Amino acid sequence: MIQRHGRALLLVICTIGFLNSCDDPLWVVKKYSFKIQNNSSALIYYQVSKTYPDQAIPDSTAARIGGIGPSNQQSYESKDKWPKFFSNLPADTLSVFFFSPDSVEKYNWKQVQSKYLILKRKDISLKDLVDNDYVVSYP
Repeated sequence: MIQRHGRALLLVICTIGFLNSCDDPLWVVKKYSFKIQNNSSALIYYQVSKTYPDQAIPDSTAARIGGIGPSNQQSYESKDKWPKFFSNLPADTLSVFFFSPDSVEKYNWKQVQSKYLILKRKDISLKDLVDNDYVVSYP
């Protein structure tokens, strides 16, 4: 009986050891991220778009709009490694739109889009991301 439990315990230990030796264990959802850094002295809003070369501001429901306080940063995450993520984009490039809180709060989203009320837009390739240590800075 003890010998049988010992074998079962050994089997469990070996299985756990094998599964832990994998680069990406099945039960762990690995996320990859880059940072969006606000180097200004004011709150900014941002939106990441995957539709480059289309330079239109996406609908607010199509992409999350985030806020970043002065001298802070926010993570943008993917479940895919960045080479795979960028290879699945229409043109291997992301666009990051930066907005003033005043514009976003004063106008409805359709007006923000039609009047192109942005502070800045940055188009980011995988090479740009790597060269900048996975940080996209505003301004």
